[in-house]
Amino acid sequence: MGNSKIVLPTPDEIDEAFSYIKQNAPKLIENYKIAAVQLSKVPIDYSLSDEERAARIIVPDDFINLRNYINDAYKGKSPVYLSRLYMGIHDIIISSEA
Repeated sequence: MGNSKIVLPTPDEIDEAFSYIKQNAPKLIENYKIAAVQLSKVPIDYSLSDEERAARIIVPDDFINLRNYINDAYKGKSPVYLSRLYMGIHDIIISSEA
């Protein structure tokens, strides 16, 4: 594998993937955004260590559902590609009125 190159999604590919999901599974985006807003409102317990706080975070099902949808829609792509695609779509949903 010495010469294998890590391929990351381009901004255009992320936009296309977002549009594809918005067109084919709009409820996933809507639910993801709701879950993200709810997660952002959870109070932070500063008496806990970073590790303890991280251990208490429950990943909403809507986050997992979107990740699974992306993984299914882009089967055959590398795990790094899929992860970056998911993060790009996450950023679009969080930063916009998706």
